[in-house]
Amino acid sequence: MYGVGTPFERLALQDVSINIPSGSFVGIIGQTGSGKSTLIQHVNGLLQPTKGTIRLGDVTVTPTRKLPHESRRNIGLVFQYPEHQLFEETVAKDVAFGPLNFDMPPEMAELRVREALEIVGLDYQEMKDRSPFLLSGGQMRRVAIAGVLAMQPKVLILDEPTAGLDPAGRKAILEAIYRIHREQSLTTLLVTHSMEEAARYADRLIVMAGGKVMLEGKPDEVFAQADTLRELALDVPETVSLISQLNRKLPEEQRLPSSVYREEELISHLLARISDRGER
Repeated sequence: MYGVGTPFERLALQDVSINIPSGSFVGIIGQTGSGKSTLIQHVNGLLQPTKGTIRLGDVTVTPTRKLPHESRRNIGLVFQYPEHQLFEETVAKDVAFGPLNFDMPPEMAELRVREALEIVGLDYQEMKDRSPFLLSGGQMRRVAIAGVLAMQPKVLILDEPTAGLDPAGRKAILEAIYRIHREQSLTTLLVTHSMEEAARYADRLIVMAGGKVMLEGKPDEVFAQADTLRELALDVPETVSLISQLNRKLPEEQRLPSSVYREEELISHLLARISDRGER
């Protein structure tokens, strides 16, 4: 709740009850003002609930109990336009800020910087002494993400990390994030308004509107409720729309499964069907 006790008091989240399994990649979707950013800032401990309870592993956060300082290092948050998080004179100093702030020995912090930059696809020797403000937009995003990864979090939260990038830049950043998620066995929360991004990477979706969770489940379960999504000013991915159009024209026994919604999977599925027909 914002502005408690003032004329501007507003309930930002209402009756939100969700369970995020460890190791999952969760897409949090909704229009501006739906409550997405407020939700993740509660998970990160930037905001404290005015009502209810948040459980993070064996840690419980309540209106009177904050997230312990030592637990925050396990939860990395990359804000929208994360280049605004950059402030040091060199890339290496910027990425090292978090580890050093948690009293990590300089030698260990340097090792973390090297590892984190390599994870996001940046060469340590080439980048370490460069000013982060003279990099491209995509490189700045990667440095900001590296600064979070240097803390070696167990949970990675990203608030629209591709905002303002061109299509190639968006794909490169998201592919890097997805690879990191798998290689580091992270629990990842991706806030986005793009159903295409959600379909490509998430194994679970949360759809929000008006501070409430409107839909939750596996992507194909959420995409099956296309009418509800449109009522929320959202749409299904183009692949899901294509499958729906094809299935309307195909006999029931030949219809495409709703679980094949990622672009590469759909292409492979269609090519396999064409190949099967050619061999008959």
